[in-house]
Amino acid sequence: MPKAFRVKDEIEKAYKDAEVFLIPKRGGFFDVIVDDTMVFSKTGKVGTTTERFPEVGEITSLIKKAGF
Repeated sequence: MPKAFRVKDEIEKAYKDAEVFLIPKRGGFFDVIVDDTMVFSKTGKVGTTTERFPEVGEITSLIKKAGF
């Protein structure tokens, strides 16, 4: 889960008032949801050739792009 902690730290650093929750699951699931809006999902790609974890800075960029 170290990669998930990295993403959590990035979000909290960029958004000081953010409440970030990590919910452990098995099977490679990883979703980032902001105010009921999915900004990143590895979950739907598990077991496919496009399955990947977000790159450094990608999540905060996607959150900004979504207007948050």
